[in-house]
Amino acid sequence: MPIQYLPLWIQLGAFLLAMNAGMINVLGLFTVLHQAVSHMTGNVSLLAEAIVQGHSENFIYLFLIICSYVLGSSYSGFILGNSHFKLGRSYGTPLCLVAAFIVLCWAFLPYYPRYGLLWATAAMGVQNAMISHYKGMIIRTTHLSGVLTDLGLALGYKLRGLAVEPRRVALHLLIILGFLMGGAIASVTYPYLQLQAFLIPAALSLSLCVVYWGIYLKKVSHQVK
Repeated sequence: MPIQYLPLWIQLGAFLLAMNAGMINVLGLFTVLHQAVSHMTGNVSLLAEAIVQGHSENFIYLFLIICSYVLGSSYSGFILGNSHFKLGRSYGTPLCLVAAFIVLCWAFLPYYPRYGLLWATAAMGVQNAMISHYKGMIIRTTHLSGVLTDLGLALGYKLRGLAVEPRRVALHLLIILGFLMGGAIASVTYPYLQLQAFLIPAALSLSLCVVYWGIYLKKVSHQVK
């Protein structure tokens, strides 16, 4: 289904969510086991390695990381009831959860460095499950494999002479740029702020929550008038 109209605030929202995930993932890589937290493919591979090598501590930790991501996604599913984006659903609530989970990660990491990161993983599960589709388009903001695959498909279609939806490509590029910039911000700030750097994505998530409710309430007020 072609994207008839892609509001600027949706494009900006996807960009900022991807930036958020990029920051969290790099900060996760800086801690403990250099742990990726925004996507689980590598963690499942590490889990398989831990099983074969009999590293029980790593197995438990990685298993909990994966479970935290799944539980985070389940929160979004329970709150929203649908992964297709629609203005009016309570997206502010999962965004607040993302912010709260990141703050909990920041609070626990100094004392429980391994398991404090579970909160950040849950936050990424919440975020990634919030919006999966928009007008027939798959949207993922916490990992790039699918985004890069779709860009490759678009390139192949173009070379074949088939029609490609420009807005679809533009949104994918925005997500990649956001994730890249988020990682860069985390890489620059972590040497100076250390664990305090986690408060940056927490503040961004909370800001997105406030902005979303502002947009929603403004639209409702216009409809009432």
